[in-house]
Amino acid sequence: MSAASDKFEKDVAKNINAIPGIRAERPTVGTQYSDVRMMYKSTTTWLEVKMNHTDNLSNPRVFYKDRKWQTTYSTPAAKTAVDLLNRSLATKKWVTDIAKFAGIPVSKVEIPTTKGGLNSPNAVPLAIMKEYFSQPGINRYIAMSENFDMGKLVTEHYTIGKAEPAYYMQAADDFYRISNKDPFKLGAKIPILKGRGDFKVRVATRSAFYEVQAEIKIISMPNSTFSLAPGTNKKNPFLK
Repeated sequence: MSAASDKFEKDVAKNINAIPGIRAERPTVGTQYSDVRMMYKSTTTWLEVKMNHTDNLSNPRVFYKDRKWQTTYSTPAAKTAVDLLNRSLATKKWVTDIAKFAGIPVSKVEIPTTKGGLNSPNAVPLAIMKEYFSQPGINRYIAMSENFDMGKLVTEHYTIGKAEPAYYMQAADDFYRISNKDPFKLGAKIPILKGRGDFKVRVATRSAFYEVQAEIKIISMPNSTFSLAPGTNKKNPFLK
């Protein structure tokens, strides 16, 4: 997480706490939870906070072992990524190509997404993966499903894929409901998060190991006349 996004989440929580009758906190918890926990009347739920509309809404990691793509994540987004990779002919060709480039039999090759996984003798080394992607014309996106219903997938990710559901989102200066559930009863004037995009899986090599991650972004989110962002000129969803 960047320092800027960290500050934005804290500022959103601080702004919510200034509203009479509402409490918000940004607890130190893992990514299995969303960003800000809100308490309103007798109800508690979570708010997902994004600095802008182009942020990844979820980026589960996947890995290749025993001739198939797998994941340690239990979220709908992770399952979708694994299903896409395992049925993609382009991805199968990429696995064959990287195995050949690394000099590892394709029947044994492993593509981990953790530093420890690189210790396997059948894992493609980080240096080899970097060298492979340094070649002209090599695309880091190894799978794609165009015009995918990201709204549905993101809704499942936040409402059933988290340890506790998040039913609201603040993205830049727009406030949304996530699904038809509205535990705070804020009303139908607040738009529901929805939209489409290209579901992509990318190999990143910028750290001490490489990561194979899904990129889940909504190309165009709905406009909202409500916001909880600091300094906003939009309507506060909690104030009628």
